[in-house]
This record gives sequence, C-alpha cells and structure tokens, in this order.
Amino acid sequence: MKPRVLIVDDSATVRADLRVVLGAAGFSTLLCGGIGGARKALSEERFDLVILDVLLQDGDGVDLLMEMRAHERTSQVPVLLLSSESAVGARLRGLSEGASDYVGKPYDSAFVVKRARELIQSRPPPPSKAIEPEPPLVAAARRRRLLVVDDSPTFLQAVVEELRQDGHDLIPARSAEEALPLLEAQPVDCVLMDLMLPGMDGISATRIIRSRPALASVPVLMFTSRFESQKMAEALNAGVDAFCPKASDLGLLRAQVRNLLRRQSPEAESAAPAKPSAAPKPPEGSALLERVVARSGLSPVIASSTISRACRRASVEPQQLSVVSLTQALPFIREALRVFLTEHETRQRMADIEELTRDGHLAMV
Repeated sequence: MKPRVLIVDDSATVRADLRVVLGAAGFSTLLCGGIGGARKALSEERFDLVILDVLLQDGDGVDLLMEMRAHERTSQVPVLLLSSESAVGARLRGLSEGASDYVGKPYDSAFVVKRARELIQSRPPPPSKAIEPEPPLVAAARRRRLLVVDDSPTFLQAVVEELRQDGHDLIPARSAEEALPLLEAQPVDCVLMDLMLPGMDGISATRIIRSRPALASVPVLMFTSRFESQKMAEALNAGVDAFCPKASDLGLLRAQVRNLLRRQSPEAESAAPAKPSAAPKPPEGSALLERVVARSGLSPVIASSTISRACRRASVEPQQLSVVSLTQALPFIREALRVFLTEHETRQRMADIEELTRDGHLAMV
C-alpha cells in the first residue's frame, strides 16, 4: 500500500507541485487548502505524514499541529512544516509543539520527497507489533536531534543532507541569535556550529550554552575554516568538544558526530565495576592510554579518539600501549595536540606525557 500524505497549504501551486512530485515517488496524496478541510480529512482517514504550511488563510497551522498532538489517533503522525525562512517565530512554535521537521520556502522538491520517506520510515511501529530492539551502539547513532548553525546556506544544506543519512533529525540555523532560542524551545543531542558567525560568534554562543544547566553536557562540535591555535584554545576553554575543518570530507564530520553521540549514550557512560587489584604495577595497555588521555589537556569527548589516532599513525595499537610503544608514538601525539593547543600548552602537556615513559613515574597513583 502506498504511504498516504495529507498536504495542507493555501497555495494551489504548492499543492499541485507536491502532488506531482510525491505521486511520482510512490506516495498517495490528499490536498487541503485550509484548516477546515484538514480537520475533516484527519477525522475520516489515517495518514502516514502531514505536510503543513504554518501560515494559512483560515487559521494557524501550528494550532492544527497542537490539535493533532492532543488526539491519540494523530499524536504520532509525523508533521513536516512548510515555512518561509523569515518565519522564525512560527517555526519555533511548531518545533516546540511537536513538529518532526520543517522545510523552508522556496523548497527543493527532491528534498521534500527524501525527508517524507525518512519521516515515514522512522515512525514508531504500532504497540501491538513486537519488534526486536536495535543493538545499543546502532540505536545510539540514530534518531538524534542535532542543531546545525552556519551562515552559509550551501554548507548548511550540505551538512544537513550528510547527517540525515544516519537518520538524525536536523535543525538548521544561520546565526547564533537564531540558534539559542531554538535550543530553548527543544532539547538537542549535539550542536554543530561555525566558529565565525555574523553577530555573535561560535565561541560566545558556546559559553552561553555551557552556562545553561540543561545544555551543559550537550556535545558542541565547531566548524573551522583554518587551524588557528589561539582561537581553538579559546574555543576549548569555552566548552567546545571537537573541531571539524570545513574543507574536509563531510564523511569525516559524520564519523565525528557518531563518535560524539556514542560517547553520550548511556551504554558508553556506564562503567564496568572495577576489579580489586594487587600491588601497584606499571600501567600497560588501556590503563596507560587512559593516563596519556588524562594528561593531554584535551576535552574528554575528543581526547581518547585523538590520542588513539595518533598512536595508530605511529603503528601502535592504543589498547596495547606500553612504555616502549608510547615512546614511539610521542612525535605523533605532539602533532595531534598542536591542532588543538597553543605551542606553549603543547610543550607543557607533552612534558607531562613524557614522564610516563620514565621508570620513576610508572607506579599507579
């Protein structure tokens, strides 16, 4: 059976266009020009998705959304809002009242079709149908809500398209001033933000995010156009967890986001009970890796992955790190730290790490 989509928009042109593109993609559609017709349709039929304009001639689309969420029959139906890019207030209300996502007008028809498929596929199955739970690590990498902030429409759209491949719900914003109210309106699992933004920059916005208790532990990844050690050190001090160069392959960004979200998952945060140990002995393997990570001066979210990558570049397996192999990896660790720290900070941190290779400092503290 074809997925059934209700299209609610007071523009006959929009309705006709969406009917054609969705029909060609295998959807069955019903068109309504206003609130009244939409209410009647929702009371008579079941839909897999509702595409809803926020500004209608006979009422407010967000009010209809609130009615849907208040009724058991329609409470779980995905709703894709249509709004002009300037209608930030209406978009905020819609997202806070349970809209699944929004598409700005003028819209890309191919993107609407793609997003419609994603929303329908991600809809929870009926309670009566028993399903096998997803493996924890797979589940942790999916269906998260991410806020992406960048003033370049092209880059913003590219990032949104890339991360949606992992099934995430993406909230785009073009400035810190637009992003901060969005964070107030709804919780997110990760913030991706450009360092340089018009008005308030990414570092100042991060400080505000970290000052809010509800957001203090949300990972923040920052886009950079070039590596500036002073700026990156300032960003780390403000609470940024990771960086991604804008010039890099977006596949790298996708992998970084997966890693950040995995570290935020309950499975990653729960530690196994510690086994009682015998007399202290020089740390080896993962224990030595943990001590290197602790002395790196990097944010806890990125420190382990950064040091592990540096070790592998030196042909050293991080989980089997020894005093000898750590000595071999030191030059690569130094280069990795220079990406995030000033030269002075790098020298200090490397001196701390190098102590671990000296016999007099190997006993566990």
